[in-house]
Amino acid sequence: MRRSDPVVVEGLTKVYRGRSGEVVALNDVSFSVRGGEVFGVLGPNGAGKTTLSLIIAGLLEPTRGTAYVMGEDVRKLKRKVCEKYVALYLSGYMRLVQSFLRVPALKYLIMVGSIHWARGDLRRRAEEALKLVGLWEWRSEWPSRFSSGMRRRLMIAEILLYDMPILVLDEPTVHMDPASCMEVWRVLKKVAREEGRTILLTTQNMEEAEYLCDRILFLNRGRVVAIATPHELRELVVKRERIVVALRRGDGGRLVEKLRDLPAVFHAEAREGGRLIVIEAAKDGVAPAELIDLAAKLGCEVRYLSYEKPSLSDVFRALVGGGAA
Repeated sequence: MRRSDPVVVEGLTKVYRGRSGEVVALNDVSFSVRGGEVFGVLGPNGAGKTTLSLIIAGLLEPTRGTAYVMGEDVRKLKRKVCEKYVALYLSGYMRLVQSFLRVPALKYLIMVGSIHWARGDLRRRAEEALKLVGLWEWRSEWPSRFSSGMRRRLMIAEILLYDMPILVLDEPTVHMDPASCMEVWRVLKKVAREEGRTILLTTQNMEEAEYLCDRILFLNRGRVVAIATPHELRELVVKRERIVVALRRGDGGRLVEKLRDLPAVFHAEAREGGRLIVIEAAKDGVAPAELIDLAAKLGCEVRYLSYEKPSLSDVFRALVGGGAA
């Protein structure tokens, strides 16, 4: 962990105290996020994702530990973090002004940028932001007439106005339709790759994490369960693989019987009249050459076979549920 990274979190703990006692939202969380990286924070409801976002943005005091943003301690900067370094998007906070302000979307962005001292040619930046999030053709419409998903995209356009090196996005595409999600994902990937901005993204959308994230941190009950790339997470957690074998000819039933005798095979079944064999086996337990050779010995000709990769959803269930997929 390098203090020179844009975001460094060290031993972060947050305890909420109320009438019913203490709730530990974060428990000794440590990690760092590199420049130009899209870093995902995944976990179930109540895992501590939003609390983590608020602390990094300087809007919430940690109980113990701290976070460093561009080398500065958030405990000292506090709300100035958002003024100097971080553009923050919170899914639970929809600007009320969007609902009631009756001005065109482009003018709305220019007004908001003026209030918050966005740098550079503000009109040009507002136009570019609307185009990036797919709202350019609605630039003359009032935000009060936008759908919920469009308002969320407008909020993302809003944070793109500010030339901040770090974007902290708390579930930015929740409740969006698939097409809108894909538009936002492309924007965020472009911002990270071409502008070199660092993005910390909390989400429960496994497809979003798969598409966007260079690395992923899994949180559960406030604790770090794992930090790795999507590929490494699959390798770490998932102990089984699914193999599909399609036969051109031969007796699939006999092949299934022989497959069930292999130590690495947990389950095998024939489908579609014996022409399709589905196998659940230990990871790397059954090699393609071994399958083809066994089929040939039984008079079966393999048309194709495929090894299906486990999804991040499989990894999520394994980590949160406490067992291997």
